Amino acid sequence: MLRTPKGRFCRARRGNYSLMLAAAVITLLGFGALSIDIAYMRLSAAQAQDVADAASQAALIVLRNTGSTVSATAAAQRVVDVNQVAGQAATMPVIEFGQWEDGVGFGPAATVPHAVRVEVAREGSGAVPLLLARIWDKEDFEVRASATSATRSFQIAFVLDITGSWGESKFADGRAAVLASLDMLTESASGVDEVGMTIFTNRYAWEYTPFTQIAIPANAAAIRSDWEKLNIASKAPIGTFNANPTDGTNCDSSYGNDFASPVAGGCYPDMPREYTDEPGTDHSTGVLLAKDMFQASTSGAVYRAMLVITDGKPNNLGATSGAIRETQGFVEDRWVEHKGPVPRTIAEIRTASIAATEDLWNNLEVHTWAVSLVVDDPILDGMVQGDGYKVLVSNSSQLVEVLTGIISEMPLAIVE
Repeated sequence: MLRTPKGRFCRARRGNYSLMLAAAVITLLGFGALSIDIAYMRLSAAQAQDVADAASQAALIVLRNTGSTVSATAAAQRVVDVNQVAGQAATMPVIEFGQWEDGVGFGPAATVPHAVRVEVAREGSGAVPLLLARIWDKEDFEVRASATSATRSFQIAFVLDITGSWGESKFADGRAAVLASLDMLTESASGVDEVGMTIFTNRYAWEYTPFTQIAIPANAAAIRSDWEKLNIASKAPIGTFNANPTDGTNCDSSYGNDFASPVAGGCYPDMPREYTDEPGTDHSTGVLLAKDMFQASTSGAVYRAMLVITDGKPNNLGATSGAIRETQGFVEDRWVEHKGPVPRTIAEIRTASIAATEDLWNNLEVHTWAVSLVVDDPILDGMVQGDGYKVLVSNSSQLVEVLTGIISEMPLAIVE
């Protein structure tokens, strides 16, 4: 019987263990490399998605502000250029402008685009090099991400103070601000997007513009034509009537409201009347009328907002029951009218206004912004709801920037 020497057997066994260990180490290193690069691939994909999201939002904001797809494309490209994917710049092979609808998704726009789809990639010669997986004979990998940003369908009510304390020149800035806001909204409007407006003095508020779909060009043009006529409440002058009071003469300070007949007239015949026994500022009338409008609406809008624009704090200035109006037999029938109770204290005005905005937020998720010219008051803080905030404007010339800024900041949604 042949026997293997003991030392030779041990040497052979040690050689087998070495081969097995080498094979195991190579296998472990391979799977380790694979796991590291899989994590790297996921990180790269996440970074590409972040860049695509940011680029689509940037493009949509510029599109909404300017209406220019060229400027929007440039904005998206800037975002892509300054944000790296896996340590290097990516490309933007696709940017498309269109519309987005629930249940349908992204598609071409019938009129004005309100959605942007962006694709961000590192592909071809710009593919991302792998770290360790080259032992598997894999040099790099490609990554591509897509994002769509779209404006939500909206329903926005402007609640505008038209009390005489504005004066004609300051109110002209307010009028320019709401017109600029309307233009901005119209530029990106689609589907069921709606705009409305209430105007108010003390006891009275009027539905100056019912909720109207502004994606229809004729509707938007009609609203703009009406808003170009906005002014402070009409007051009959004392003495010689100034038919074109561009400087406010006989209208802002010296007036008796002694209208000659029960028809529209006074300094601003296109605006509602305010009689001498109806002084003061009652925000609650405008807000409560806007509340009625929201509650009566069947709009399919998914984002509802209210902008309260005023030049002062609530006051009643000893307002009476409006006996002069009743004595003269004047009935305002040009607009839907809201008639509040009098006398109403300042505390009651605040309470009613705040309660209305809270109710709208709790039941319909209406976001409320409050913009005031110089004058601050607790009513402004109380009315703010949801995404809204308060803005104090030191000069009426700032109103255009403030209101258009609010419109441009209304939340956008990444939908895909």
